[in-house]
Amino acid sequence: MMPVIRISDATFIDLKSISTWIGTDTPSKTIESLVRHKMDALDLERDVIERGAKVDASEGEATVFERTPGLTFTRILSAEMDGKSLGKPNWAGLLIEMAKHVKAKGFAAERLATELQIPTKAKAYEEEGYRFYPELGISVQGQSAQDAWREISRLADKHRVPVEVEFQWRENEKAQHPGRVGIIRAGS
Repeated sequence: MMPVIRISDATFIDLKSISTWIGTDTPSKTIESLVRHKMDALDLERDVIERGAKVDASEGEATVFERTPGLTFTRILSAEMDGKSLGKPNWAGLLIEMAKHVKAKGFAAERLATELQIPTKAKAYEEEGYRFYPELGISVQGQSAQDAWREISRLADKHRVPVEVEFQWRENEKAQHPGRVGIIRAGS
């Protein structure tokens, strides 16, 4: 059963106007399109794979990239850090796992916040796109997939933490290689 959402008449009229601009034919498809667009802009992923989505369009063949390709419109298929499988985290989750590895080397929250070269605060702060991670004692601002990997890779190389990520570009015309699977590594 699908949930029912109640919206004001004014918002419904706005949805009809927006649907004309984005080419959808129902309010539901308009909302889906807007949500998908916003999730892509924030580099967020759904926790479940949509029905009919391809898991591996290249039938088991992944391209190993020596230099990082464009990671916009990608999702992680699997990740390994310091020899341990992390399953299928998203890019933000992988960045936090790396921060945990750095913290385990004896970094207090203040030092960890300065070690990370992304917007970080050594306190609980949840505005302007920040999220607080109590286990780290820091708040980290959301990053694009590209920026998250850049920081993961930098920390992996600096602290000698091997990382391997198998990812897939989404079936999106703006993706660098729609449907293809790639592997990137750092810290070795």
